[in-house]
Amino acid sequence: WQFFMWFASLETVENHVCLFILVWDDIPVRISPIFSRELREETDNLIQIIKELNISKENDKNYSKILADYNSYRFLAEQTFRQNLVHDVWAELENHGLKNNSYAVSEQISRCSIFKKKELRAMILSRMKSFQSFSRKIKDAKELKQAPLNNKKNENLKAQVKELIKENSNQQAALGNLTNVFWNDDKSHNSKKLIQGITDLQDMLKDFTMVQGSNYKIINDEANILLRAFRCEVNCPSLRASLVLGFLLQRIAIIKILEEVEKYLNGKFAGSRGMALEGDIANTTETLINQTILFEKNRKGEDDITKITPIKIRQHVYSALSCRGFPSDHSLVTTTASKLLHKMNKYRQIVDKETKSEMDDLAIQITHKIINVFYFSFKTQASVPAYKFFDAGQALEPHLMQGAFVNDESKKLEVEVCGFPCIGIFTGDKLSDRIFIKAQIIPRS
Repeated sequence: WQFFMWFASLETVENHVCLFILVWDDIPVRISPIFSRELREETDNLIQIIKELNISKENDKNYSKILADYNSYRFLAEQTFRQNLVHDVWAELENHGLKNNSYAVSEQISRCSIFKKKELRAMILSRMKSFQSFSRKIKDAKELKQAPLNNKKNENLKAQVKELIKENSNQQAALGNLTNVFWNDDKSHNSKKLIQGITDLQDMLKDFTMVQGSNYKIINDEANILLRAFRCEVNCPSLRASLVLGFLLQRIAIIKILEEVEKYLNGKFAGSRGMALEGDIANTTETLINQTILFEKNRKGEDDITKITPIKIRQHVYSALSCRGFPSDHSLVTTTASKLLHKMNKYRQIVDKETKSEMDDLAIQITHKIINVFYFSFKTQASVPAYKFFDAGQALEPHLMQGAFVNDESKKLEVEVCGFPCIGIFTGDKLSDRIFIKAQIIPRS
């Protein structure tokens, strides 16, 4: 609690940069491609904010360079440069309320679980963005004061015209734009939002299927049986096998949840009548869609509305289901999450109690998210996307896959494991395929 009180009292961007480095310094970056990517992305975000704030011009220290250097040092075998930089960071923070307490704070950070550290990093980034937002407002205020009066009038007129155009567009849509099956950018179910939902799910799965670090213990015999079942050419214990296992557990989690949903939709899931509401809606919708397709084929006419009605029904019903369907306390979600945890625990043991509790919560979130994305959000699109896993030994297809490989060498490589599927609209012609998200794979070495 004292640590978070101290964190809340930090007033400058420089303090938050230092704390960011200290939090990351307790995370094993070199052995984890996930942490490596997150460190690079978060460092780039901070550097961009710092550049906009121009704090290096007001301070004799170049914090963008400090962050960039720290990021580079984390990937060096020689750790002297990193240790010196971190020592300087501690020294700076000790001048801002940490005098005589740096050891206690260090201990507090080290006791935080991976999830807590991720939350702490998110808090730091959020505070940095608030500095950025405040800086922009000050800049805008200065520009407004300096701008001539007629410029203000012009801006007001532009805003009014823009609002009128938007209002007119909305009225036209309400009156007659019934044949448009594409969500506009203001809607919560356009393809951009779907892609964001998928990437959020990917991040959640990476956290949930973690097998590396002191909080986890791989059950080698069971893990090797699983790896062999999917024809992976690695064996535990080894660093590479741990990476492959983490990816494979993502696939196992997705498949397990989708299997349970199929049972539910086919009426093979035990539960009260009230729990079957989403299934009844989905099944009734599919029946109605099929009937409207038959109606369009068997009743003559030249209108566009009849042709588009099946798509409109599908989009709007599944949009509603994606908003309210299967809340976290629904028996399908809770039961499936429990089965999922049991499945994961077969291959890895969580030795830290706090991490185990966090995993219990995350299992609920992931179950809900996978159902929402794969069963509801897919069907809100004009054309329903499909997903495709790739098996070990398959040739790499760069337009469908992403991983640690270079396109020039991809023709010689094969898939070792596919953790997250490729999601898109597949036509059989890679030039006309529409890919939402490429498959996450590890190539065979």
